[in-house]
Amino acid sequence: MTTDTSQTRSPVVAKLTTLVTSDIRTKRRRLITARRNPYEGSLWQYESSFGNLFRDHRARFRGDILSISELQAIVTVPPPKEQEENGEQGPTSDAARANVLLETLTMRDQIEEEQNEILRNLEIISARVTRVLPDGNMVIRGRKVDYRQRNKVRYITTVIGILRPADVSDTNIVSAAKLAYPDVKIKRQQSGSLLREKLERLAPLTGKQQAGLAGRLSEFAGSGQ
Repeated sequence: MTTDTSQTRSPVVAKLTTLVTSDIRTKRRRLITARRNPYEGSLWQYESSFGNLFRDHRARFRGDILSISELQAIVTVPPPKEQEENGEQGPTSDAARANVLLETLTMRDQIEEEQNEILRNLEIISARVTRVLPDGNMVIRGRKVDYRQRNKVRYITTVIGILRPADVSDTNIVSAAKLAYPDVKIKRQQSGSLLREKLERLAPLTGKQQAGLAGRLSEFAGSGQ
């Protein structure tokens, strides 16, 4: 005759089994939710925070910081322009004179040369992981600000690309050549005070009356006839 062990087991043994099971469950590490996470926004994520100081601290999560080096591999800049000789004659045609005035007003060539100079000297930039894709790759965005006190302007250089976690070195640096779909942009920010100063200096040439830019250009070009 067979007996059912679940029915013959004493209440004491069943109670001990329940206590052991509950003790094992309580010893498990509880996950920190985003709502109650005291480390939210910290550079040290949960997996690499307290108790794991010898863990790999390379950028892997959203908000982590790393450095991008060898930026000249993805930057395309024309060579510096040669200085014009002093003996070269000035513009003679109306269109050339209008182009000179437009260049003086907008400082087009000067701005372009300053931007190219900044890009040519760009070597390393700090970046942040903005998004982690489903396949584990990271979207990173770097930003660097250069000031020009003489012109009271600043140039903001932005680098965006997709990076594999395996391409990040042990020193948390990645080469720009490893970036997929790299994009380098530079933007110029300046107050309108310098432009107003330029217009005031050109007032004798353009006329003090209120007129549009096209009218002033045509007037300046016609004055040479």
